[in-house]
Amino acid sequence: MKYMRVFQTLLAFSGNAPPQLALTRELVERGHEVRVLAHSAARARIERTGAEFVAIRRWMPDLDISRPETDPVRDWEARTQLGAAKRMRDAPIAPLRDATRENVELLGDWSADVIVFDWLFIAAAVAAEIVGTPAVALVHCPYPLPARGAPPLFSGLKPMGGPLGAGRDRLVNAMTRRFSAAGLPVLNDVRAEHGLTPLKDWNDQLLGVRAIYVMTAPELDFSSKAQLPTNVHYVGPAFEPFQKDWESPWPEENTDPLVLLSFSTSYMDQGALAQRALDAVAGLPVRALLTAGPALDASLLRIPANARTVAFVPHRTVLPHASLMVTHAGWQTVNAALADGVPLVCIPDARDQPDNAARVLFVNAGVRVSKKSSPEKLRRVISRALEDQSIKQGARAMAGALARSDGATVIANELERLQVPNAVQ
Repeated sequence: MKYMRVFQTLLAFSGNAPPQLALTRELVERGHEVRVLAHSAARARIERTGAEFVAIRRWMPDLDISRPETDPVRDWEARTQLGAAKRMRDAPIAPLRDATRENVELLGDWSADVIVFDWLFIAAAVAAEIVGTPAVALVHCPYPLPARGAPPLFSGLKPMGGPLGAGRDRLVNAMTRRFSAAGLPVLNDVRAEHGLTPLKDWNDQLLGVRAIYVMTAPELDFSSKAQLPTNVHYVGPAFEPFQKDWESPWPEENTDPLVLLSFSTSYMDQGALAQRALDAVAGLPVRALLTAGPALDASLLRIPANARTVAFVPHRTVLPHASLMVTHAGWQTVNAALADGVPLVCIPDARDQPDNAARVLFVNAGVRVSKKSSPEKLRRVISRALEDQSIKQGARAMAGALARSDGATVIANELERLQVPNAVQ
């Protein structure tokens, strides 16, 4: 094995972080030197992996999307889906110049053998091209770019066969490309500043890296069946380790089905949704556990007698005991539940959550219900899901697919195979 210096940068919050930091830990444990550029609020989480932490200074240094006052995007305030999408699109565009400069400066002071970056941090791909260092992107959601043969991410659509489906996908993919083109002038200005030639498409910057690793099983993402570039690889999920098993707060004689409720660790104004879900499980013959996370104040919620709340518990310690998960359908929550064969009731809010729910339905591993549903409707959906053998079977099938390979191990192996000039054997 050769020793490498790995420069990593990521949005180390919410579901973005766990699979990427699982790779960080894997690389550190193999003896590689890993330096991670991220926001200060994520320092402790990153340092627990054993990597060296470097704070982002030049752009949004105080960003922390688990709290509304430190979330500059505030997409949850938008009145329309298009408005929210524009806020999410523009978030990586505005700081592109400063972020690129910061990455280049750090790489000038600390020569890396390879750059590993969150696919949302396009500045890292630009910096890698400037300094001439190989780079790989980590995708912590379904494949995010338009591809022939599948509806694009953020459309919320499921596959549709035949000429009608193909026509629909061509149209929606073209619309997606036009939407992302808003960032191209800024990107090309940044490239010109550093002596790089202009690009014709915003997505070409990401597609030009050495490899794009999608951290899930291909069976769970129908985009895997599209015509993808040769540098795109599905590597399996990656989960951070947990220290101990979950201890149930219920007496041992209570054997009611366990329903796990979770509604994101990033702030999305999800309090009302969480309350309706709690009201829905009230009176059902279940044990309900709500993981509140940093974005939800459980003291403001009415907790029914059959429910308990915890600020945090690793989902993978609870899921082996659970019969059902009720969730906003964040991608890492979906992967964690299905890795343990637990079916889902998806209540998508925004961002990629409608797309994630579409994938759950496509593999028949859960059901979907509107976030505006009343507690009474949610109660009916949860009751039916607990009895639905077909989605239990679908979830078990996905457990097998997700267990086939560990994403962190696969990527670390691939990085060690890279031909890098400075690596020490």
